[in-house]
Amino acid sequence: MNRRMFLVWAAATATTAAWPRYGAAQPKATITYWNGLTGADGKVMDDLIDRFTRETGIRIEQQRLPWADLYPKLQVSVPAGEGPDLALIHTVEVPHFANDGVLEAIDEAVAGGKGFRGEEYLPATWQGGTFQGKRYSLPLDVPQHLLYLNVKVMKDAGLAGADGTPKVPASRDELVTMAKKIAKADTFGFAIGTSNPGRYTWGFHNLLWQNGANIYAADLKRPGVSEPPALEVAEFWSGLGGALGIAPPANANCRDAFIAGRLGMWIAGSWNFTGLREAKVDFAAAPVPRLFKQPVVWSMPHQYAFPKPKSADRNRREAAWTHIRWMTDHVAEWTLKAGQVSASRKAHTDPRVTGDPVLKTLLGQAPNWQVGQPTPKWVAAENLTRPVIESIYTGQKPAKAAMEDLARQISALPD
Repeated sequence: MNRRMFLVWAAATATTAAWPRYGAAQPKATITYWNGLTGADGKVMDDLIDRFTRETGIRIEQQRLPWADLYPKLQVSVPAGEGPDLALIHTVEVPHFANDGVLEAIDEAVAGGKGFRGEEYLPATWQGGTFQGKRYSLPLDVPQHLLYLNVKVMKDAGLAGADGTPKVPASRDELVTMAKKIAKADTFGFAIGTSNPGRYTWGFHNLLWQNGANIYAADLKRPGVSEPPALEVAEFWSGLGGALGIAPPANANCRDAFIAGRLGMWIAGSWNFTGLREAKVDFAAAPVPRLFKQPVVWSMPHQYAFPKPKSADRNRREAAWTHIRWMTDHVAEWTLKAGQVSASRKAHTDPRVTGDPVLKTLLGQAPNWQVGQPTPKWVAAENLTRPVIESIYTGQKPAKAAMEDLARQISALPD
């Protein structure tokens, strides 16, 4: 081999060595993977899994269930030794699954050795994978709220500039004033949530958090829903469904209304925007407005977790690690196609991401992200909250009485 050939060979070898070699020295195992990606994001995940298998030889048997069905199945299947090798769950599920022994703790040193370190993630997402000082999950992405503005509706109401850009409300009073200008006949000015907005606990939580309130007080031992900041939010919630006359009825589908041009301003999940584009809706996206004291944005990262196996299988566990590593290294594709910004900072400077106006808006909200409280009783408390806030929204019960009743129900939850 002459000198020139040697230099070409050496350069090629060095470049190849720098690439992640997912298939090298990896067992060609088949792993089971459960998730609740039943929407358009599920098709994106299918495509990425197919590509992962082609590149690594590792096969994935995927079971996809609605989230509401997935979590009870995990709760029952894992103790029986019939759980999956890998699961994708929401941050708020981590505390109770960890507390109930459903999830296996992840050694921080092991995670660090595989390239997963806190400084590579946004703080709210990384911290959300821990419970009582131990790590139980690793974040993938950040579903969050966003303000959608229907351009045609806003223009028709005189709420757009000369260039057609919709006006963005800067306060609660301004939002209500704008929404009243929009609301007429079968067109609504403002909504928060998708189907049945009256029961949309995630929207209610977002408003609580903006007002410095929460489901539990800071000590996580007593409910915070009957304290004055929470009552103020409940009164506003009551007005949305009643006196303000700006929001759809409790049983409405806000997404359908927005697409049909019958809703002007809509706070809803980031997962909606790719569907709006497919439906060719002319819309603009803006950060969630500060309607109360602080500009908090509700978020609920998807987290990878290892359900406790009946017996250890090193090959399958390593294959599961390989999949998490691969998805993290290809998270820009997930962000672009599924519409969820990554928890990892890896894709945050990708020009394809920063060049998309909606994704750029979502990334800009990162300093204001907040997640559910780290208590095993959070999910149970959320289930209690849903019918109560619906009774407030529909005017069936006064806000103060309803929230005091909710506080009593939360206090009665078993430890």
